Amino acid sequence: MVGNSSYHENIVIASSTLSLIATPTSGAVPPTSTANPNPAIHYASGTIYAKEQITVTSANSYTITGEFSAPTTFGTWPAFWLTAVVGWPPETDLGEWKGTADTWFNTFNTSTVVVSDIVPWPSDLSFHSLKAVLTAESNNVDVRIDFYMDNELKTTQFGSGFVGAALWLPTHPLQMEGSSGSPGPTGTTTYMIRNVEITRSGD
Repeated sequence: MVGNSSYHENIVIASSTLSLIATPTSGAVPPTSTANPNPAIHYASGTIYAKEQITVTSANSYTITGEFSAPTTFGTWPAFWLTAVVGWPPETDLGEWKGTADTWFNTFNTSTVVVSDIVPWPSDLSFHSLKAVLTAESNNVDVRIDFYMDNELKTTQFGSGFVGAALWLPTHPLQMEGSSGSPGPTGTTTYMIRNVEITRSGD
């Protein structure tokens, strides 16, 4: 993952649209990761991280919306998610595309207790909307998460123990290969995001 305040080849903002771009690494021998087990790095890819946090409580709820043009080619792995500020999990994936014409709605309650709902995603590369509504359950421990695509409710999941757990506002990575398959595309891949909005109701 690359990109910072002075390097913009893989992260571009234009016409109120964020583009995250993955390009194959050049050279006959790809660079390797510094993290064990030091896999080869086949792509330079853009990602951004939010600096703000949200915490669902019994006194508030959050609605998160956005529009996405997500590549679904084998070997591409864009995502849009909330993840824990301290430790892991909790995590909830508002959209995750793993190299197929589907999007995954995931909630990680523990590292092994995971709820996933897979919904067909149009492969036309037009913009389509996603929405998640996060509300505390009456037990004041768990969070109900309603997932929408193009304004249609697709599934409801429950985040165990998510109440009071600080989450980073949605991060937007464009990962490549991994769970989405290998080898990935030989050319440039672009993941576009626009009109992201986070609304808090209550306190």
